[in-house]
Amino acid sequence: MGIKWRVIVPMFIYLLCSVKDSTGGGTVHDARTTEGKAVNTKSVRQVTGNKSKLVIIGASYARGWTDFSPAKFTVVNKGRSGEQSFEMLARFRKDVIDERPEVVIIWGFINDIFGSSPEVIDPTLERSRKNITEMVDLARSNGIKPVLATEVTIREKEGIMETIASWIGRIKGAESYQDYVNKYVLQTNHWIRGYALEHGIPLLDFQPLLSDGKDRRKKEYATDDGSHLSAAAYARLSEYADKHLSGGL
Repeated sequence: MGIKWRVIVPMFIYLLCSVKDSTGGGTVHDARTTEGKAVNTKSVRQVTGNKSKLVIIGASYARGWTDFSPAKFTVVNKGRSGEQSFEMLARFRKDVIDERPEVVIIWGFINDIFGSSPEVIDPTLERSRKNITEMVDLARSNGIKPVLATEVTIREKEGIMETIASWIGRIKGAESYQDYVNKYVLQTNHWIRGYALEHGIPLLDFQPLLSDGKDRRKKEYATDDGSHLSAAAYARLSEYADKHLSGGL
């Protein structure tokens, strides 16, 4: 009988310890992954340490902003190449609201201009403005702080033929494609600044940061296609945005 108890008692203690560890005696991690980052589902807004969650929604410019690591936020990048603003709006609930961030940066409408034509550019931009205001309203109605960003202008492509064509066009007084696009970028940026001011929305005014002073993108801030952003451009935007976001929203 004594031998049996010497066997049973240690086994009983071992089983008690096992139950404790599996039912809460130890640390139980309940998490999911979002864009490669672990997010605790008990408090989705609180991602790591004391950092809050920030979502960036936009098109390819936003998607390429992968090195942005602000001091106060953990970033979830929801940029998708080629998208227009109505497509951003269509996925806003899934990609922003369902992430439950503290802040969302809404950046991008240039593909609306790329995908339009001179004959319908005015209704296109009216739709762009409507899409932006709807995203702002959706964010606010779900307790998310919206931050608007101005769009950046473009420049001509790199290459001898492109440079010659640009010179000829300027001599003839013709409006280049880049100037055509930039004209409507600047026009919509003007509206965004006014709308943000009127409605108390924080603004990241990106366009002047990368401008050459003549409303085109500086060469060092563009890739060879004249449109996409260089590493230097993203570094400039990150420094600027971190400073403004850290200052309080």
